[in-house]
Amino acid sequence: MKSTLFFAQSGCFLPFLIILNLGFGWLFLKPGTWLLVELVLFLLLLLNFSILTRKIVSFGAVRKSSSVVDIEAEVVEDDTTKKRLS
Repeated sequence: MKSTLFFAQSGCFLPFLIILNLGFGWLFLKPGTWLLVELVLFLLLLLNFSILTRKIVSFGAVRKSSSVVDIEAEVVEDDTTKKRLS
């Protein structure tokens, strides 16, 4: 649960790290390491997006329940009810 919470709160931090690494990572890291760090950050960002997308979809999904109770209890008359009363 903590890892999900971490990814949910890292929405702006990961893109910042990706941009920072693209701009200045090559100054401090070897080219292979620089690309590997960029790839890991990008994969974390994709994982973050997929987790958030699943949470949004599951939160907004309409769940149909077969145990619905009508609390207003309105009587709706149809043609068969009118014929029996006449």
